[in-house]
Order: sequence, then C-alpha cells, then structure tokens
Amino acid sequence: MARAHWAVEIPTRTPGEQPRTGVQWFTYPALAFSDRSAVVEKVRQDVDTETAVRHRAGAVADVGAIKVVWHDDLL
Repeated sequence: MARAHWAVEIPTRTPGEQPRTGVQWFTYPALAFSDRSAVVEKVRQDVDTETAVRHRAGAVADVGAIKVVWHDDLL
C-alpha cells in the first residue's frame, strides 16, 4: 500500500538583532491536490494561520522560497 504525499518546506527567519533561520514543514495527502501549483496555493493560505505562526514561534516565513517535493512512500 502506497501513502503518497506532498512535502512543503518553507524557510523561516526570526526578527531582531540576532536573527535565526529555520524551516517550517507542511505535508498534504497526494490525492488532495492534482499538481504542484495547487499545493503551493494551499500552503500560501495555511502559512499565515494562527496555528502555523504559533508553531514557528512567530518567525517570518519566506513564501517566495517554497520548495515542494512529491513523496511516494511504500508501507
């Protein structure tokens, strides 16, 4: 049984005098989106939700640097 999904990586940076960089990940089931552009549109909506901002502790997400990768994991 395959469990395919889209993995989305978004670079982050904390504001302030000593900024730190990081990455926030989102995953979506493969069947929910037909192609990469649909996934990017969805993650652009989700990245500013209260939950996503809290998860990255207020760091700023660089939505211009989104990386989307298709995974087809075999169980």
